[in-house]
Amino acid sequence: MNFRVNIGNVESTTSFGEIIHNTNGIQIESDFQQVSTYASSAGMLFCLGVVKNKDKTKSVDVLFDEMDMQSLHSIVKKLEGRFALFFVENDGLYASSDQFGKLDIYYQQNKDNIVLASSLDLLPENPAKDGFNQAALIHTLTYYGYCPPKKDTLYNSVKRLDVGECIYIQDNKLRLVERTFVAQSAQEYTDSEHGNYTDIFLTHLQETASKEGNLVYLSSGWDSTSILAGLIHLFGKNKVSGLIGRMKYSNRSGCCNQIEIDKARKIARYYDIKLEIVDFDLTDKNKDYFDLLRVKMRKHQLYAMTGITHDKLAIKASELPGGNKTIFAGEISDGAHNLGFSQYATIFHPSHGFREYSDKMASYLFGPTFLSLLISGEYVEDPIYRLFKERTGGVIFDEIAKTPEEIKLQLLTSLFLRDARLPLWSLDNEILLTPKGRKHYTQKMQEKYLADVAKNMDVDNVYASYLYLYNRFHWQGSTVRSLQIMADYYQLNTDLPFWNSGLQDFLAKMPEDWGRGLDLNPTKYPLKKMLKDKIDYPYDYQKGAHSYTYDVDHSFSHAQEVYCYSALVEDFQNSLKNKPYHQILSKEYFNLDYIDALVDEYILFPKGISVANLTKLVPIIMLCYVGWYARQ
Repeated sequence: MNFRVNIGNVESTTSFGEIIHNTNGIQIESDFQQVSTYASSAGMLFCLGVVKNKDKTKSVDVLFDEMDMQSLHSIVKKLEGRFALFFVENDGLYASSDQFGKLDIYYQQNKDNIVLASSLDLLPENPAKDGFNQAALIHTLTYYGYCPPKKDTLYNSVKRLDVGECIYIQDNKLRLVERTFVAQSAQEYTDSEHGNYTDIFLTHLQETASKEGNLVYLSSGWDSTSILAGLIHLFGKNKVSGLIGRMKYSNRSGCCNQIEIDKARKIARYYDIKLEIVDFDLTDKNKDYFDLLRVKMRKHQLYAMTGITHDKLAIKASELPGGNKTIFAGEISDGAHNLGFSQYATIFHPSHGFREYSDKMASYLFGPTFLSLLISGEYVEDPIYRLFKERTGGVIFDEIAKTPEEIKLQLLTSLFLRDARLPLWSLDNEILLTPKGRKHYTQKMQEKYLADVAKNMDVDNVYASYLYLYNRFHWQGSTVRSLQIMADYYQLNTDLPFWNSGLQDFLAKMPEDWGRGLDLNPTKYPLKKMLKDKIDYPYDYQKGAHSYTYDVDHSFSHAQEVYCYSALVEDFQNSLKNKPYHQILSKEYFNLDYIDALVDEYILFPKGISVANLTKLVPIIMLCYVGWYARQ
């Protein structure tokens, strides 16, 4: 699904789709299957993608018929879907993505035009013409997600429209209009809220499912199997099937998610549905396939291995019979329910129950109770915090700030700008960066993304603040965004049920004692309660090891199998040989001598590099393997 909007000179652009508007120097081009046009006395509205009115009593046409420039910004939050809106009034254009920014809008201002596009390759001028965004590169190479935050790209000349942001363009000038974010306060939920959660979840599935068939990307965990159970509950087994990937990254380790596949097969047999399996096989180097895939990933700043796995899933899904099916996936549920701490991996222990509770301890350290302790200074005696600090060894922690607002900014920084995700963990531990690089990155990102949220955050609305920021960080990163982007290449209709506004509102207001703190409720409490009480679900099947070989062998490393033993190792090495990252990483901000030493070690003997060093190097490998748009 591609679009490009040119405001100004359009002579140098190459056509790729249908011109749906071309008047007064404004040209809109699209190859979207779903394009809706609405005319009013104020102007023309073009909607690309699937959109619905949150108010079920009214059609979306009612909102659009009354729209003008002033109302577009407020109307976006009344809509549900993954879409882009363009409103044209004479020679002015107003553009916005959906409420959560699921669909990217890149924009570039040039001498003769301003261009909005769905991917970097559709911009008329080289994205690298003004150099490279060092803060965005730091984030990409040091934080999980392997992608710049929402407003940024790797390039100084290109930006992305932010969550809740609209752009107005006229006379080759652009103005950004931000919707004020108001964090909802947490509420005291009673048992009746479990019914509300179930209603929201099932209603969304009812409205987005296809009558022709529904396919669930399965992982065997709680999230994807809850979607599977919900769809079967609503439509029966004949309208639902599953698809799972078999991870074969090296010949020596074989399938490294056999636990997950066995569990998925068991669940499929329970429901009597068909389960398809596609191989994520990195033991066979298919040059033509991977060359094409890297081009796709580069267009969208996707620098994680999930670009490969999500592309393989999409290819297989496109080959299956079933016509216009809807594809569902359980992405973002971990972050929405428990701030990402729900993988049974915080503290490895023989007891599955303790591993789950350790996840809850990790999320507790970012909850309202611990924020209060940070502000009062009592956090130093908190036994959970002391336990986690002791387990880190000799790492550096920042001194606590002086004022409540500065402390809140520190906590947001720890969650969204520090890969260790432990309060007050210092970026001084990050040896990929110089002292100047650490300072530059922290100041730029705090100012651009976190400072305004910190001003309005308190112990009552921490979760709403976090979920809002997740849309700017992890949920638009390479590990999540690639799922729908890769599906778009095969004209597949996808849906992430945990990213609908109803569930997001519910979880923004969900209190700490609903599985997010030191209470005895499980992680993902309302989801698991629904599966236990409201829907036919084989609850006991989730006992035991979670998914991967490392769940039972903690010395096992996915990164080692991919980057040291797969068929792609030689390609990874070749992408690094000439140290091309010197072209884009500033020596002021990056410790290039240290990076060079890691690269030399990897090229000389990849099987001998330590897991710790490999973990540091993987983002550099992927940056060079996928590549970037170079300066001419």
